[in-house]
Amino acid sequence: MSSAGWRPVGRAGDRLATGRSLIGALGLVVGLAMLTACGAGGDAPVDEARAVAGDARASRVVVAVAHTGESRLGISVPGEVMGARDAMLSSALGGYVEAVAVHPGEVVQQGALIARVDSEIHGASYEMAAARVTLAESELDRVVRMGDLAAPAQKERAETEVAIARAQRAQSAAQSRRATVRAPFSGVIGDTFVEVGEVAGPGTPIARLVQLDPVVVSLSVPDRDVVSLREGMRASVTATARAGSLEGTVHRIAATADSKTRAFLVEVMVPNADHSLLPGMIARVDIEGGGGGQAMIVPQDWVVTRLDGAGVFLDDGGVARWRPVVLGDVLRDRVVVTSGLNEGDRVVVVGHRELVDGDPLVVARVEGGA
Repeated sequence: MSSAGWRPVGRAGDRLATGRSLIGALGLVVGLAMLTACGAGGDAPVDEARAVAGDARASRVVVAVAHTGESRLGISVPGEVMGARDAMLSSALGGYVEAVAVHPGEVVQQGALIARVDSEIHGASYEMAAARVTLAESELDRVVRMGDLAAPAQKERAETEVAIARAQRAQSAAQSRRATVRAPFSGVIGDTFVEVGEVAGPGTPIARLVQLDPVVVSLSVPDRDVVSLREGMRASVTATARAGSLEGTVHRIAATADSKTRAFLVEVMVPNADHSLLPGMIARVDIEGGGGGQAMIVPQDWVVTRLDGAGVFLDDGGVARWRPVVLGDVLRDRVVVTSGLNEGDRVVVVGHRELVDGDPLVVARVEGGA
């Protein structure tokens, strides 16, 4: 057998293999040292190699420099003009339509007569109820004058009859009032739906009353914008139907989103003395929100939320340092930091959610800022 095909076996072979492994590892270390000394491959790989060799736990991260910016958020959305109040007036009891006292487009004041429906019959019913009260009270007076001659049950029955008669009179008075339809607020008659001589059922619409000064512009605002709005904020409203713009205020912000659109209903109240904005028109609303002025603003993704509060991780000379922060207004995908973060701080923005205070860092890239 030739020496070229001879291979040691057993314990001798194991010792030889181990020796070869040690020689290979030593050669790798020597090669790395020579490469470091010669500066081959550039400074960044060498620095990274040194950092990794120095601490195997070092985390590779991306850092960004924090800067202040304008904290005012402006939104511009279309909306539908509606009356500040919009009521469909009707007769609760229904009946014969005796009179319709208004016409479409007419301006009416609160308490003005709109229509009468079976008012004669209800008026007669009230007179009957009033007469029963008079009769019952007269009977009670007679029993009282009898003194001890009247049995207790007789007096009790007379008192009960008076109470029943008075209740019937009150009921008839309410029905009589509701037979006369009056304007619950000042506004404009949008339309009428019945004519004199018709018989309207209970709840049948008789007229539509709309308050046009002020009007409300209804908006659908996404969740990223609604968080920056507050009631009372100023808004500018423009419409193609009129020149110029009108100033309004945010009147109401819905507490929950629409289940279908996932947007929040926001109402803007707008003075409309000349009635230039009418229900059904489309208007554009511009709202300035978010406080305004210079502030420290960072992407929300930079912030780490823990049980003890919110904060960020800073790069402190290659070491992660936890910095608690106080958050302010949310501006879409960003948030105002009111305290805890300073201009020029190096914030860890990638790889920061796995860090612990004091972890060593390998900075792969430094970005300009927020």
